Amino acid sequence: MLNSIALTIQEKSLEHPDKLAFLVLDEKCTYSELAKANRQVAKYLSQKGVKKGERVIVESDHVLPYIYVWYGIQLFGATFVPLEKNTPSNRIKEIADELEASTIITLSHRDDLSSWALDEIMPEIYALEDDYKAEDVDPDSLAEILFTTGTTGKSKGVMVSFSNEMNIALAGIETTNIKSDNVWLIPTPMNHAAGLRKCHIAMAVGSTVSLLESFRNFKQYFNTIKEHNVTSLYLPPSAIHMLLAIASKDLAALNDQLRFIYSSSTAYPETDKEKMRALLPDVYMYNCFGCSEVGVVCTDEFCVSGGSKYSGSVGFPNSYSEIVILDEDGNEIKNACAENPGLCGIKSKSVMQGYWNEPEQTAKAIKNGMLLMSDLCYFAENGELILVGRSNDTINLGGFKVAPVEVEDIAMRASCVDECLLVPVSMRGNTALKLLVVLKEGEELNEKEIRDIIAKNLEPYKQPKQIVVIDEIIKTFNGKIDRKQMIQKYA
Repeated sequence: MLNSIALTIQEKSLEHPDKLAFLVLDEKCTYSELAKANRQVAKYLSQKGVKKGERVIVESDHVLPYIYVWYGIQLFGATFVPLEKNTPSNRIKEIADELEASTIITLSHRDDLSSWALDEIMPEIYALEDDYKAEDVDPDSLAEILFTTGTTGKSKGVMVSFSNEMNIALAGIETTNIKSDNVWLIPTPMNHAAGLRKCHIAMAVGSTVSLLESFRNFKQYFNTIKEHNVTSLYLPPSAIHMLLAIASKDLAALNDQLRFIYSSSTAYPETDKEKMRALLPDVYMYNCFGCSEVGVVCTDEFCVSGGSKYSGSVGFPNSYSEIVILDEDGNEIKNACAENPGLCGIKSKSVMQGYWNEPEQTAKAIKNGMLLMSDLCYFAENGELILVGRSNDTINLGGFKVAPVEVEDIAMRASCVDECLLVPVSMRGNTALKLLVVLKEGEELNEKEIRDIIAKNLEPYKQPKQIVVIDEIIKTFNGKIDRKQMIQKYA
């Protein structure tokens, strides 16, 4: 196994030089073109005095030059630090100071920032002689620093080594059984783990990636699937939920074209799983459980397999990760069950090196050599990991603990409910439950139906005191519910 994805691209370019690597709207590049551009970027960095191991900050975008710079930095052996498109200059300066990074690449010239403009340096890079000799990298050195979205607190820089990066890609290959003739449509921001790692998986097997900024332009999205002969999709569950409501016929028409759909970031409502099984019975639906700090560790395939019999299942662990149920001090819980779940501990070569310049946060996250996640879980008898909820989302009702996702999943079965969210509220000095409901188009609130469904499936103390209709549930770009903002707004 090679030590980096960038080196793997160099190898794949020799195996099939004319194979398409990336498609970005009307632009495309082959593996030989990508590998050459990566070498030229690496040479440019060397000539400019950048040192191996230095952090290089890059403003992200859905353009080929960004991809060339991304993998060129890693081929050179520096650390790639992608930032969101249009990140304010003051924020970029803050991150550069924090990372002690002297090299910043923005998409275009900025008067208020000392940086290289991508549109200005690329002609210089393309003009360089193609004679850079790539060297193997130290697998323990940093390949990437990825900043989290910060929805549960301060945004942190996740440090990913070259070894981490490769193992995360290998786990993704095992999960999807992806082949070299695959064409994977990835409509995500290109500074976050969700999109970057799908590209790594594709490059590791020598397949093709089609990039879009978003899936929300439905006409463009489905036209791209057709024109690029797409065989696989990456979509978070919230995107699938929207497409089921608006474009179910378009989805159903893809049953014979698609091989798999890869989802992550949050759980699927059981109602959406049932709809997907009916629409796409021959397409593998992978809902992947993990996080930016470790990648995918568990996978639930719920279409072709027919789905799990366990509510809350996130599937089986992959061979690259060992999962242990732990208490808050990092000690193993031997008798974890639905009534006594514990935190999910991950032992894997995929586990991050830590958070940049955050020793206390790193010590909290990594205990006894394992990543301690905030997800409350237990193992079913057949080895499936069952997700109860997040420990920092759990609502304490005077000793009774409620996992919001459990109530939300049941409430979603009501005919009038499109989406919902359970939040804690203070009532007469005590904590109570409020259910926020987004109604399906054309429906009116049927509070009795919602309460009856909850009463038939859950304990009485999990019944919300209030049920309130709202217009929308705030989410991050990758489909995660922003509970922190929602609680601040409605609790």
